Amino acid sequence: MFKQHIQNLTGVFHSGYLIFSLIVFMTFFLGVLVWVFKADKSYIKDMEQKPLE
Repeated sequence: MFKQHIQNLTGVFHSGYLIFSLIVFMTFFLGVLVWVFKADKSYIKDMEQKPLE
């Protein structure tokens, strides 16, 4: 179903859709990466023990 919709998109809109999707993905990925490196280490330790409790 989605494949048919993607194939029907043509021209500038198609390129814009792909660029927009890439920007959203990269923003989310970089945001998570920044959060991981800036997160409080005690919070990370607490969360890694939760499944074992």
